[in-house]
Amino acid sequence: MIGCVGTGMATEGAVGSGWLIGRTTQGESGFLAWRDRALTQVQDPPRVDREAWRGTDLQPLLRTPFRLAERKDLEALRVGLTTELLPELPCHVALVNGHILDHGELPPGVTLGDWQDLSPIEQEGLGRGLPADGLTALNQATVPGITVVRVVGNPIAPLHLMHQSQGADHPVLACPRWVVVVAPGTHVTLVEEYVSTGTGWTNGVTEIYLGSGSHLEHYLVQRESLQSCHLLRLAVHQAQDSHYTLRSVSAGAGWSRCEPLIYQEGTGAFTQLRGLSLVGGQQHTDMHSVITHDHPQGTSRQLHKCVVANQGQAVFQGMVRVAAVAQLTDAGQLNQNLLLSKQARVDTRPQLAIQADNVKCTHGATVSDLDPEALFYLQSRGVDELAARLLLVTGFTQELLREIPFPTLRHRCQVWLEKLTGCPEVTP
Repeated sequence: MIGCVGTGMATEGAVGSGWLIGRTTQGESGFLAWRDRALTQVQDPPRVDREAWRGTDLQPLLRTPFRLAERKDLEALRVGLTTELLPELPCHVALVNGHILDHGELPPGVTLGDWQDLSPIEQEGLGRGLPADGLTALNQATVPGITVVRVVGNPIAPLHLMHQSQGADHPVLACPRWVVVVAPGTHVTLVEEYVSTGTGWTNGVTEIYLGSGSHLEHYLVQRESLQSCHLLRLAVHQAQDSHYTLRSVSAGAGWSRCEPLIYQEGTGAFTQLRGLSLVGGQQHTDMHSVITHDHPQGTSRQLHKCVVANQGQAVFQGMVRVAAVAQLTDAGQLNQNLLLSKQARVDTRPQLAIQADNVKCTHGATVSDLDPEALFYLQSRGVDELAARLLLVTGFTQELLREIPFPTLRHRCQVWLEKLTGCPEVTP
């Protein structure tokens, strides 16, 4: 069964044999033209790079008849949205099914805009660095509007970007698109969070542009419902001497994939990716990262950990590319995995592609289960088996969870971890 996308907006047009794309009547002609350019690229089934998708099956997306959410559904979701917002992050921008529903008071130096607030050069550059496939085109062809966050100066308060996907009486397709522009010399903290209820597919795109000498601390948390599918493509463009740190936690969604695509486009750029995937039941999660060093003296560090229980499956595919001109690059990549059951599975492929000859690059991966001697030791000291398992798993993940400085968000991640560890082991 081929998945289809329908809509209640304005007119409908069909592309391929199954994907139905709606054309909104809102927005400027330039935005509509930008959207329409993607229509010819939306195919059924969507064309993707098979090598990049090795280990992850697209069928959960294709076999579900998703429809675009209608704007009339939004107001009913406002109450549910407020319960998801974090009290320690009052500066927020909230989207529901891709539409802006609410935003709090923004700190000085932060402005919120849309397509019209992008310069012609910025409009032309949208999508640069993203995979040119049917999934990116689907986001562009169906996005209700571009949400632009522009940061100048050094805001004291972090900014919370929240997206909620809400299924109604049918599976919903939501296509949010964030554009974050950080001015040169600016230091800012950004918290990006995805939640959902019901059955839906979040097909999101975030584009970040860092000016020279700017610093961005980026926290990304995905905790959608287990009936949901989640795909996020994150393209980050770093100018000279910019610093970018991404701390991500993926705990929800029955099927999920995150694609950080980092481009160091200036000398002396620094990139740090620190991620955690919590996978249980029959969940499938995929972390597919690409860090491209295109200039000299760049530095990148990546640590990604996976905890997999029951019949869950985790995929890690990390690529570090070093161009011939990127001399004196210093890159390190490590993937560590912990399996909590005999049926749990992880596929890991750290990769290096180096063309320069004066670099320092390392990569590696580990896969293990809980140490039976450590479990026995804890139990011999009066700790019951479930508490002992939780203690060991917490020790494995705490390195990353303690880096989340927001208590409510860190607590929610800890709850996911406790649920995962408390699941009984599946026996043959």
